[in-house]
Amino acid sequence: MNIKKKHHGAQSNQKQMQFFLQRMPPECQSVKNERSSINERKQDKKQQRKLLELGVMEKEDTLIDFFQASYVERLIGNFGSWKQGWAYFTEKRLILFTGLLEDNLIIPYNRILRLKRCTQSMLPIGIEITYEHPETGKTVSDKISMMKRDKWLKFLSEKSGIE
Repeated sequence: MNIKKKHHGAQSNQKQMQFFLQRMPPECQSVKNERSSINERKQDKKQQRKLLELGVMEKEDTLIDFFQASYVERLIGNFGSWKQGWAYFTEKRLILFTGLLEDNLIIPYNRILRLKRCTQSMLPIGIEITYEHPETGKTVSDKISMMKRDKWLKFLSEKSGIE
């Protein structure tokens, strides 16, 4: 009996690859993990170079992690709306890219005065950061939201020395 194989395109190839990856022996999985960590390090270095080129990070600083996060775009006073951006945590500061038309949020950890949990709509994923603005010296509060809020709240607390 002749069985003809049907070609299902890229989706079929992905399923086959997942099937084989799940059944890899442990010693091969460690090679796969090493490759993914090498790719992550390359991506981190690429992002760090971009931050240096934009002048929002110093050469002595080190990028720890970055991911999509939301922030409150202030419209009138303390009122605003949630917008999507990118959060970069370095050894010395939090950098939040807010888009082309707005100033990016750059919050040095040593300027943070208070940290507080908040919500984004009804979701408990926000952090309110009160800090002394590096350029104006005024006390400012900004809200950001991200997954793993408690992990990053603890990180900010440790870096700023606030409990």
